[in-house]
Amino acid sequence: MKYLIIIIALIAGPAWGEEAEQRLRAALKNMDNLSAEFKQTLRDEDKKIVQQSRGTLALQRPGKFSWSYIEPYEQRIVADGSELWIYDVELEQVTVKPMDESLSNAPIMILMKQSDVTQEFTVSEVGQRKYLYWVELKPNASDLEYTTIYIGLEDGSVKAMELQDQFGQSTQIVFENLRVGVVHNPETFKFVPPPGVDVYGVGG
Repeated sequence: MKYLIIIIALIAGPAWGEEAEQRLRAALKNMDNLSAEFKQTLRDEDKKIVQQSRGTLALQRPGKFSWSYIEPYEQRIVADGSELWIYDVELEQVTVKPMDESLSNAPIMILMKQSDVTQEFTVSEVGQRKYLYWVELKPNASDLEYTTIYIGLEDGSVKAMELQDQFGQSTQIVFENLRVGVVHNPETFKFVPPPGVDVYGVGG
């Protein structure tokens, strides 16, 4: 399952790379307690659209988020700080896994972490494209599902992401109505399986 995230590529020199790192650090530092809507597009190796979806995101550091797909299918992914719950509404099925095991290499952790992301990625500048300033992240580890991650910044916030995998596919996500410093209802990050659904994994 692809948990999250978007776009572009060029080559930047060392000085530009330092600026890219600074901008990215500043943007990620300010992403505590956020809420947003998102539009997600999956493209194949020929850049043709395979699927489009939309939904909502709520994030609370450290370690909690709710990622909910509304269209075309309902699905809710909740990290409560210790476990990851994946609820497929149509299948009436819930899968639960330990968070550390499930998300250690997932791109969502870029948004979740308060640590310096440059310790795990080589950051380069892509530059200004339309309304966003783009940076490229190349993972230092070789066991990630994605080979390259692009992050689009605007006004000191993350506004878009693109993930490219080893098969040439890309997952693009654009965030809208993004707010930070939100006081979330604690229930946002709690998941109780609805009556009658099948639960697999820890506690299943």
